[in-house]
Amino acid sequence: MRIETHVAIGRAISRQLGLDPYLKKCFIRGLRRPDLRVKRERRVRSHLGIHPESIMSIVWSARRAYLTGDYVRSLEHLGVALHYVQDKCVVWARRRLRRVHNRVERTALSLELPVEAIREDFGRAECSTIFVKSILYSIKPSADPVEALRNACYYLALVAGAVYNSSKPPRDLIEKYEEAKAMAAKWRRIRRFLVSALALVFCGLLILYPHLLAIYFIAAILSLPLLFYSGVDPRLREELAWYGLG
Repeated sequence: MRIETHVAIGRAISRQLGLDPYLKKCFIRGLRRPDLRVKRERRVRSHLGIHPESIMSIVWSARRAYLTGDYVRSLEHLGVALHYVQDKCVVWARRRLRRVHNRVERTALSLELPVEAIREDFGRAECSTIFVKSILYSIKPSADPVEALRNACYYLALVAGAVYNSSKPPRDLIEKYEEAKAMAAKWRRIRRFLVSALALVFCGLLILYPHLLAIYFIAAILSLPLLFYSGVDPRLREELAWYGLG
């Protein structure tokens, strides 16, 4: 979308975030950065087709900075991420749909922002990395200016509300965290036993049947995952990291 639309939606989001003038300026600066970089560096490729995981990595940077109290850096990262989210709401193709893309951008610029809808969507946000990922992967581009603008406001409000949310984890997540720590400690004991047992078995077999060295080597390679498995669900790790735990 046009940079004026980015800024207009950004101002509406900043009101929901309750930013003071300086922090609002930092947030808007982040929103403007991708387009300014494209204009300044001719070799930079268009960012309209950026992958959701690339946006998620920027969202993670914003969340980590928020947890450490670096609100300036957090808002700048959040602004960049929301810029990419907003651009993904508009249909894009290099040739056939370029005119449609430009028309949607021009029309959206003259539309009125759904401010009340932004406020309601902001309140629906869940403080969860799983929630943010589901939002990023559910974005679908539209050739309808009204729908594109509404979707952009919807997705931006949800992502911003998820990042700038409670830094205190919910009770059920803390309980899962304690269970995960106990499981990890238990798995470390099991892993030490397994490593010792496998080492003895391999040494014994190597002495008795040295001609099967290649088979032993393959078996040892297949056993490596046991050394690195922590016993904790990776999704739980992400949820814990969203609150600065783990």
